[in-house]
Amino acid sequence: MSSDDREFQKRKTELEERLESLENERVSLMSEVEALRQKRTLLDLEKKGATLQATVDMLKMEKADLEGQISNIEGTQ
Repeated sequence: MSSDDREFQKRKTELEERLESLENERVSLMSEVEALRQKRTLLDLEKKGATLQATVDMLKMEKADLEGQISNIEGTQ
């Protein structure tokens, strides 16, 4: 085997190993990115839910307060 052939084989092996390493990293990163997207979606939904719950609670309190005021007004007539 000539020096050029050995150099070719060495370089080819290095490149193949690098490609395999990059492919493995790509697959791993794709999985991690998907998991992070899902986590972000859940956090966004939880935040929206908490905000909506706070609004609903505030409206329930306001409703109860108004109903109480109306009852008081009606009771004094």
